[in-house]
Amino acid sequence: MTILYVLLIVPAIALVLGFALPNKSEKALYLVSVASVVINMITLLAVGFLWYRVGFDPQFLKGPLVFNSEEIKFSISLYLDGYSYVYLLLATYLTGIIVVFSKNYIHREKGYKRYFNNIKFFYLGILIVLLAGNLELIFVGWEIIGVTSFFLIGFYRERYLPVKNAFKVVSLYRLADIALLLAIWLSHHYFGYSINFFILNLSGLHSPEQHIVAEQFYHFAIPAMFLIAAMVKSAQFPFSSWLPRAMEGPTTSSAIFYGSLYVHIGVFLLIRTAPFWATNSWFHIIIGGVGFITFILSAITSKVQATIKTQIAYSSLAQIGLMFIELAFGLYWVAIIHFVINALFRSHQLLISPSVLSHRIHDQVFHFQKPAPQSTQGVWNKVKLSVYILSIKEFNLDTFQYKFLWNPLKKLGKLVDNVDNKVAFVVGLVVFFTGLYYVYHINLLPHNLLRYASEFFAAFGLLFILKSFVERKNSFHAWALIIINQLYQSLAFGFNEQFDFNQVHIFLSGILLSSVVGFWVIQKLKKSNKSISLNDFHGHTQEHPRLAFLFLLASLGLAGFPITPTFIGEDLMLGHIEENQYVLVFLITLNLILDGLVIFRIYSRLFLGQHKSAYHEFAYRSS
Repeated sequence: MTILYVLLIVPAIALVLGFALPNKSEKALYLVSVASVVINMITLLAVGFLWYRVGFDPQFLKGPLVFNSEEIKFSISLYLDGYSYVYLLLATYLTGIIVVFSKNYIHREKGYKRYFNNIKFFYLGILIVLLAGNLELIFVGWEIIGVTSFFLIGFYRERYLPVKNAFKVVSLYRLADIALLLAIWLSHHYFGYSINFFILNLSGLHSPEQHIVAEQFYHFAIPAMFLIAAMVKSAQFPFSSWLPRAMEGPTTSSAIFYGSLYVHIGVFLLIRTAPFWATNSWFHIIIGGVGFITFILSAITSKVQATIKTQIAYSSLAQIGLMFIELAFGLYWVAIIHFVINALFRSHQLLISPSVLSHRIHDQVFHFQKPAPQSTQGVWNKVKLSVYILSIKEFNLDTFQYKFLWNPLKKLGKLVDNVDNKVAFVVGLVVFFTGLYYVYHINLLPHNLLRYASEFFAAFGLLFILKSFVERKNSFHAWALIIINQLYQSLAFGFNEQFDFNQVHIFLSGILLSSVVGFWVIQKLKKSNKSISLNDFHGHTQEHPRLAFLFLLASLGLAGFPITPTFIGEDLMLGHIEENQYVLVFLITLNLILDGLVIFRIYSRLFLGQHKSAYHEFAYRSS
């Protein structure tokens, strides 16, 4: 079944060709996109025929090793079963529909090329997730679809709300990404090696690491991380509010992302990782409970929303909540069939929504009927009105996230922000080089200090990323604070026993290259008398698209985007955290989440939004 690799190679080639073509070549960009989808659909039908001849048994294709060490073997191995095949067929069909529809819908848009390249990149990412034979490869595709989602939500990047909402959504995506990364780290500790889904589904959850077989921690922690990742990506309670915010992008991208394929990826993740939680009755209850709460709240909310996209978003969420309930009962095939029906229906709804909206507005103008007055007397009427107000406010889920997720971090950051930047840089570098000296002369450090050295440097590095998190005056300083934080993360791993410094060097090589490129771009903007503060969105991509692209690459490299040296180094170093170092895990997790948020914030503030020069096209705050 080596033909499976064609499914990944074709969209990758189409993406390269898309980058090579100019923005004005709309026909060529369209034809390349259509051709890649048609070739993949033919390939999928051929795969189905070949698969039928071997009895539809799950197929595992062991691929080439990208990186090999004692702790991790990262290979491009593919796995095909009935669940992934159905999803693949639907993903290819809907991508083709969206590409054809977008030919005229995005016609003469300034970002025509950017739009089609993002669609192709998303399609490649979702194919990687669906065909991944191991957790590491799933993470690669997981990151790709997250990044493309950010760019398509903020497609109208000269407007305020699309950019603002794109950053809101990517903030939650970062939480899902780190949850999945932690699940991979925990599974490495449990199994003692990189697992693949063929072995996992064949033999179930069994660890050769005898010293942790009896520990219940892994039986709860691993599926918990997968569940958090699935809940965020599928916008389940309490993370539901990001989905309507994501509708700020073009209607066509909303149809393929948030009506059909992307928002259901959490359901697929839970099916693919079912051996981790299938025998745990508590997780069946939790998954079912989350789905039930999401179903009730989303169904109520969808009835009272003022915009058609928000209504469709919450209606889709209600159905995904039901899919979570189906998964809780072990009805995986029912959930997949439900997904197919819901995805087709929501895509159709979103694509025709502009026409329906136009018809309804026209109908209301000529056939307006004054609504009947609502009574406020009686307990039942008061309850109905209370639920109505809560539904209008989307049950204050945005407020909940700000209050319990981001505001505590901002308060901590403001405490650190009182320290002068120059003092922070001097102290940070002195402490770092002191720690670096003891890493290479670890025998000079007393045992009592060595025991807590990793946690100390991880916590000390956290102070710098918190300071960067609230930095508003100078993007150069914010970028430098991120670099210092990354240095401290590498230092925190250096005090663990039997540590290979070559792995730190891999990590630092990615950090060094990305940081230099980022500093260079910011300096170029400053020399051009462009604002580099973080108080507002500056929209420098209008006049400096090449610098914006370079800074984007630097940002992805610094954030650990697969499969950069930073990502490989992070994965290797996480493998050296011992299973009892819970404090270190918490600190590193917080560092990784904040790193991504600050990096995306700097990119958004510098290059997205309305440009300040009056000779550029004016953009309203909202779409």
